[in-house]
Order: sequence, then structure tokens, then C-alpha cells
Amino acid sequence: MNLIERNPTLREMLATGRTVAGNGESIALSSFLDGTSAEALFRQVTSLRPAVVVEVGMANGISTLAILSALEANGAGRLISVDPNQSTQWRDSGRTAVKRAGLAHRHTVMEEPDYLALPRLLEAGTKVDLSYIDGWHTFDYALVDFWYLDKMTPKDGVVAFNDCGWPAVAKAIDFVLSHRRYAEFGVGLPKAYARPHGLRSLLSAIRHGRVGEYFLQRQDRYFRKLEAWEPAHDFYARF
Repeated sequence: MNLIERNPTLREMLATGRTVAGNGESIALSSFLDGTSAEALFRQVTSLRPAVVVEVGMANGISTLAILSALEANGAGRLISVDPNQSTQWRDSGRTAVKRAGLAHRHTVMEEPDYLALPRLLEAGTKVDLSYIDGWHTFDYALVDFWYLDKMTPKDGVVAFNDCGWPAVAKAIDFVLSHRRYAEFGVGLPKAYARPHGLRSLLSAIRHGRVGEYFLQRQDRYFRKLEAWEPAHDFYARF
């Protein structure tokens, strides 16, 4: 059974382009994962069988429902969603969708900025088997999200990024591949998102042997951690 068949709430949201706010009002979906990417996320969680998943950015809850549906199908695991604007900008629509789908028992929302929530998870000794980064899409925020989540990710854990065609997110991924030991793997998504051109970025892609990835990329990209490695204190690599 695929994700859309398994979760009627999600099926309705994607079919109508609408969802329900915390006060019961019907509102338009304004920021959400497309059905193909949601299915890919569902498959990865089902396959990996993670004990703990963290997503940065919850919004209307499409990715949230994909992850929670997979955890429920697995019969184990919990999701922690970090979203400082869930009850304000998003009007509790993500949290409400989770309740409507009957999946709240596997879900925790940390309604605070990522740069506060992630250090607290790290301090608590949280181990994260799969992360989905879809928060604030500037380079610094995407990098901070990865930096903290990498500290909590064991060998063979997975970190995924959304909106990888955005220049800032693509640059953060360049850091992942040049400063840590991760390998990208395919999840069945088509290459459809062109990376914005720029001489410096192109030269970096040539330097790292990733010219093919430079011109056409996927919206979502997945990376498996090969080892818990960090560079020496004086390490430097262009990226």
C-alpha cells in the first residue's frame, strides 16, 4: 500500500489543495511537498525503519504525514518536528493534520527556532536515524541544521534536504560532501530542478567532479553517513 492509499487525510489535502487550521477553518495549502517527493520520503522511512526522525520545518504537514505514516506502518519510531511558526504563520495546520490522521501518538512538535531546539536535542543525547531538512533556506540556517543533525546521526543514518535547487541549499550540500563523509543515493526521484548558474559554483563543481550534478538536480536529495568523521582543526577545502 502506498502513502496516498494509506493516509486519507493526506490524500484529501493533495487532491483539494486545502487543509484545516487549528480553529477548524478550511485554508489553502501554501507550502508543501509534492506527492511524488512525499511518496519517496515515505518509502525511505519504511525501508530504513528509523527509531527517531527529525524534520526541520513542518508547515502544513505534508512531509510530517509522510514520515508518520511510514513509522505507523513500521509499528515503531517517533518523529520530532522543529517549527517555530507552527501556531502562528501555519495556524496549527500541520499539527491539526497529524491529529486528523490519528498519528499524534508518534509525534512531538518543538515550536522554537532550529538553533535552539537542535542543540537541546544534542545535549539530551538524541540519536537521529533520519533527518529531513526543510527549514529556513539561507545557507547559514541550512548549514546549522545539518551541523547539529550530523552530530546526532550515527553511521549509516540518512540526512535529506528539500529544495535542493535553491542556491543556498545547494551550497550547504557542497559543504556536506566536502567536509564530512556522506554519499548521495537515489530514491527514484526525477532530475528536474536546474541549479542556478554561476562561475564560482561551476568551478567548485569541476573541482569536486560533480559537473553532471551542477546543471540538473532533484528537489529532494538523500545522503547516507559513511562514517563519523570530522576534519582536523586546520582542515580547509573549497566548496
